[in-house]
Formats: sequence, C-alpha cells, structure tokens
Amino acid sequence: MGLTMKAKKPTTSKAKTGATFQRWVKKWLEKQGWVVHNQLTASKAIPIKGKTIWVSKRQDIFGEVDLIAKKEHEPTLWIQATCHSGIGEKEEGLRTIPWGVGDKPQIWMKRKPGVVDVYTVNKELTHEGKIVRGKWLASQEF
Repeated sequence: MGLTMKAKKPTTSKAKTGATFQRWVKKWLEKQGWVVHNQLTASKAIPIKGKTIWVSKRQDIFGEVDLIAKKEHEPTLWIQATCHSGIGEKEEGLRTIPWGVGDKPQIWMKRKPGVVDVYTVNKELTHEGKIVRGKWLASQEF
C-alpha cells in the first residue's frame, strides 16, 4: 500500500508579508495623489560552509518609519505599516521621535484581508478611519 504525501503550501515569511503590505500602502496613497517613498529592507548574501544565506536588514527611517508621503497643502505622513496586532509597541516607537508641526506620524495596521485601520499618533492615539476593500471610511462613518 503506497502512501501519498500532500504538498505543503509554501509559507510566507513575516518580512515578505510586511513588504507586500508596504507596497500596497504606497500604491493606495499614490492613487490618492500622494508622492510616496517606501523604505525597503536590504538583503545581504552571506556565504556559510559553501551555501549562501540571505539575511534581511531593517532599514526603517529613524528606526520606526516605513513610508513617507507628501502632498501639497497636507502634513507629511510618516507611516509605520504593520500586519501585527500589537499597536502599543508601534505607538511607543513613534513617540520616541520629535515630530514637528507639519508632521503626521501614523500606524497603518492590516487587520484582515481587505481591511486596514489607520491611526495617528498625537498626544493620544487617534483612530482616523479604515480602508475597506480600497475605500476610505472616516471614523465617523462606522
């Protein structure tokens, strides 16, 4: 009697998932008329015992920011894009940076497929709204 093995679905790394989400945020903002810089991770090949291992190195701006977005007559958006549910750690990190009057530090959190919550880090954490299937909904709308 032969045994058959089911093929395992390839797992997606956290880094790859995060990079994909960052690219999505960039494209969404660009559709809204923003000019966006996406700070991607840098990969480095390290030879070990005849094999090459690729290592990713974080390149976050100020150690916390993934994207910067600019639009005429709007504050500069400094965005931490995340797929993790631990918003407290992200908020704490953004609070270590001395923001100016024209800066708007934000956390964009992917909650589930098709839903992204957007928070602004002011004196208090403010839930600005969410993006549901590509459509912006301000906090008052839900």
